[in-house]
Amino acid sequence: MTFSLIHATDFADRTEHHIIPPLKSGALVLADRYIYTAFARDVARGVDPSWVRGLYQFAIKPTLGFYFRISLEEAMKRILGGRDAIKYYEAGMDMKLSDDIEESFRLFQGRIIEEYEKMVSEYGLVVIDASLSIEEQQAQMRQIVLGSLAGTKKTRIRKWVDLSTMVKKVSPK
Repeated sequence: MTFSLIHATDFADRTEHHIIPPLKSGALVLADRYIYTAFARDVARGVDPSWVRGLYQFAIKPTLGFYFRISLEEAMKRILGGRDAIKYYEAGMDMKLSDDIEESFRLFQGRIIEEYEKMVSEYGLVVIDASLSIEEQQAQMRQIVLGSLAGTKKTRIRKWVDLSTMVKKVSPK
């Protein structure tokens, strides 16, 4: 639960400083990892699902939420092929699932995938096949985002104005 509280505190700070201000100004906000990451990770660690969801009740409901679905085998291959080592907490070693870090990672990530799969219907997450190429995934996302923006109000993009250039120079007397 301490792990959950630390992450929720960080998320609250990011929400207050990096999500709400742009939304208030009319901008779109794209967030890599949102509350769903915490829900999956924390519940996979044994935290009560309703407690975690209640902890994040301040979060803004996104217009769209994406879930990049990937098999456990492919996730293992990507992690093991892309790094020198798996991180201790990422592998769930603190949960004592296995003494072997790779097996612990497999078990922990399996739990996380199970939680994401439950959230697809619970939160209406849009599923993207993460085994597709990056280009194909991006094209799908763009099409879905553009479709969700259809009919929304378009605002003119304003250039940043340096107010100091607008002040008339007053010559000293």
